[in-house]
Amino acid sequence: MATERDASVLDRRTRFALWLRRPGSWVEIAAWAGLAAFVVWTLGPALIGHGTFLNTGLLSRYTPWGESLRSMTNSTNILNSDTIDTVAPQTSLLTRLAHEGVFAAWNPYVAGGAELGGIPDSGAWSPLSLPWWILPLAYAPGMVKLLEIVVVTVGMSLLLRRWGVPRAGWAIAALVYSSSGFMVAWSNWPQTRVAAFIPLLFWAIDRAAVELRARDVIAVAVPLASMLLGGFPAIVGYALFIGGLYFLVRTIVAHRRWLPVVGSGVIAVGGIVFGLLLSAWQLVPFAINATSLVDFSGRGQSGPNGLGVPPLVSAWVPDISFVQSTGPAWGIRNPVEEYSYLGVAAVVLIAAAVLIRPAVRNRTARTHGVVAIVASMLALAVVIVYLGGPVLSAVRELPVFDTNPIGRARVVVMFLAAAMAGVGFGRLVQPENLRDELARFRSAGPLRRTGRVLAIAVVLFVAVGVGVQTLLAIAPISEQYVHRTKVEILTVGVLGIATVVLVVLVWVLRSRVLTTIASVGVVALVAAPAVVVTLPWWPIASTSTFYPTTPAIDYLKEHVSDQDRYATTGSAMLPGSSSYWQIRETTGHAFQTSEWKTLMRAVDPDTYPTATYLTFEPNLMPSLATSGILDRLSTKYLVADPSAPLAGTAEPGAAQTKWSDLTAANPSVDSASHTGPVNGITFTGPPAPTTSAKGMTLRVEIVADGSGKTLASTSSWVPGLGGPRNVALEGSTIPASTSWHIRISVTGQDKLVPIGTDDAGDAVMSITRPVSGDGVSVVHTGDATIYERGDALPRVRWASDQVVERTQTARVRTLAEQSLPDSTVVLSAPSTHTADPDGTATIRLQGDDVNRTVAKVDATAGGWVVVADSLQRSGWTATVDGEPTRLVAADDAGAAVWVPAGEHTVALQYAVPGARAGYLLSGAAVVVAVLTCIVVTVLVRRRRKRRGRGAASPAPAEPQA
Repeated sequence: MATERDASVLDRRTRFALWLRRPGSWVEIAAWAGLAAFVVWTLGPALIGHGTFLNTGLLSRYTPWGESLRSMTNSTNILNSDTIDTVAPQTSLLTRLAHEGVFAAWNPYVAGGAELGGIPDSGAWSPLSLPWWILPLAYAPGMVKLLEIVVVTVGMSLLLRRWGVPRAGWAIAALVYSSSGFMVAWSNWPQTRVAAFIPLLFWAIDRAAVELRARDVIAVAVPLASMLLGGFPAIVGYALFIGGLYFLVRTIVAHRRWLPVVGSGVIAVGGIVFGLLLSAWQLVPFAINATSLVDFSGRGQSGPNGLGVPPLVSAWVPDISFVQSTGPAWGIRNPVEEYSYLGVAAVVLIAAAVLIRPAVRNRTARTHGVVAIVASMLALAVVIVYLGGPVLSAVRELPVFDTNPIGRARVVVMFLAAAMAGVGFGRLVQPENLRDELARFRSAGPLRRTGRVLAIAVVLFVAVGVGVQTLLAIAPISEQYVHRTKVEILTVGVLGIATVVLVVLVWVLRSRVLTTIASVGVVALVAAPAVVVTLPWWPIASTSTFYPTTPAIDYLKEHVSDQDRYATTGSAMLPGSSSYWQIRETTGHAFQTSEWKTLMRAVDPDTYPTATYLTFEPNLMPSLATSGILDRLSTKYLVADPSAPLAGTAEPGAAQTKWSDLTAANPSVDSASHTGPVNGITFTGPPAPTTSAKGMTLRVEIVADGSGKTLASTSSWVPGLGGPRNVALEGSTIPASTSWHIRISVTGQDKLVPIGTDDAGDAVMSITRPVSGDGVSVVHTGDATIYERGDALPRVRWASDQVVERTQTARVRTLAEQSLPDSTVVLSAPSTHTADPDGTATIRLQGDDVNRTVAKVDATAGGWVVVADSLQRSGWTATVDGEPTRLVAADDAGAAVWVPAGEHTVALQYAVPGARAGYLLSGAAVVVAVLTCIVVTVLVRRRRKRRGRGAASPAPAEPQA
């Protein structure tokens, strides 16, 4: 046995040594090393726990984290705040509750409540989201991205292997696609988790088109179902659109007879149907939710214009429309929606795929015509996405295209281009020498010569187009960035020329050593720029920035009960992050009902900068503080930036005539004396923005005139000061007779900080007084300003009276009126029940299940239990003492349940609409698939046994003569 084992080891070593001597072996090693280097350089720290791939370093830009993080360095990516205010918080909520044994079908913490686990919007059900379920939350995003790259690599390898491409080309295709603009810019959104499966889907489609094997139904279904569970069906639609065209052409070219073409079509369609059934447990609820809740207006592509020239040019000049991901941009869209990087080396490799022929050609059904088909699909996709025109006008009427901006379809351009680049590099590994190609050309027939001339003409046309489009893209650039962009264009040009030279050397030379060196050089020209342009988009944040708690967050967690909510102004608290903290929020980032949106627009007409993003304008603070609608929606707290406009009545102060320069030796200045309660002040800061290398600490105190006692104070870290500065103070309870003055201190400065004063040297300021009787007071300052709204009603309350308003306009107007009694509910339609105005009740909430609200009611007379959640959607049911009862539309967006006199238990339960049908469909599909596999396996084994017995039976003896 030892001898056999030693011989086996020796044989493997011999094979490995022979493999290393092959011309393409070192090129293959370099290609895979390039892919590995990209992963290590961009993801490495996050993969070993030295930071998180989620861009939580961006939190330092927002209240209340700016005070605690005190960072003067901005994240290199300021464009993906969605990932930290909604995607990650919702995913973390779903997975953390799952660990507690709770399936969170409903998220009660954002915008009055929203669907969660029953639909795939968060992307948590994608197979690539597994790290979110089993790993520490800060570590999970990096592992998700690694899994995406692994799936991309597996898919590209399987697909290009089918096309006869050498292994080195597989790595380059995976690298180009993983570093492409779409896969980089959309990282940490569900989009890339869906897009990562496109290569596997195309591999399955190619098998179905060529192989004519029934098992390919499963091959198509599995990646399709994985994509559908990823939470962004638009990408699935784009992939199926271009994949369907590819399939049709591919199967016709491969078979050339209608019967196998129809057979392959049956297999492909069967795979699609099976994939839909496998994911039906999420798709059915998603379809119901989308048709009844999601507002698709304004989301679709309008007109014949594609993304245009600059986004196309960003395929080789990455910053042609913006300065990476740091903010400055001069395009007409968010860079995330148009960034299309491939790399100039990848563009050259695409040309190589068209021009260079492999030394060993395999003209089987697997490979015949593949390059021409893929190149044609790529050209069509470029026209649709970037150039537009009549083709886009026709396509935008199709499903998916009609409800999504065309820029997101660039994912198929990135995939097809990466696959072509892989083919091109594969041909560098085993190229037909140019001299041999010329000899073949001279002896070829007219048709073949015409094809080669046409290919050369197309490549030259594209090369000229690249130059012309680049020049056209310079015109819209902001003047201050023109020189920078021209330098970048020059650099890209040098890299492109270098790539062309190396490709030509491989094509022309017969020296193995030189061609190997040139091919490795091409790998470097693909990998190195990919790392450089990706790093700013993928900042690795310190784990200390992963949703750190702050005094303001601690205050809200302690004081916001199940009966209350808080609302945000501006970007304070990052609307939507409440899902992570599990604190109920009126505002937020989620899909919302039209009723909830109408109420929010009645509070702030200019809210909703996007269809799902809800926050209030800080300048509306005085009206927000006294809003009747916010009272009805249990909004007990308002959160604002420390320098935001103040709630209350402003009293102007003295005119500023001088400046008092605050220094380390003289850090403070006092105001004149005032009396009575105060919500805050507005003082005059430096006339020009004044910053400090490490920031400064601003402290404002209310000091009693007689005793010198500090009546109230607040302290905030600020990166700089300039112009008027609002400062909220917890001074609403100061007696009217108490005399006090303000002391303003600035420490940590490295230069003079002038503060406006009057002729007497007193700091000038306006004072904001609390409004008598409005119940609004400042309860927290420093890292954020928090107002308490004393008139806010409980989330679950008793109503002993009712009014009916049949139109939404009338309901909203009535709800906004401060004169509406707290005990009155506004119904949307007449009811057979009439509440007793003299009745009273006590309500006690039971439990904390996110999917269920249970209240114990003890009523002296019949009345309504009103729940101020966003309940005007399917899925909610109610019971009283276990018996089903009607859930009545109340206060426009909420609901009410009639309860008779006495002690009762009222329960509102959320169940995912369509979930049962979806589970049945998916379960039946799995059962049928398993039974089919078992039956097929048994039949195959029996057939093999029969064949074995037949082969083992001796032939009958011939009779002797």
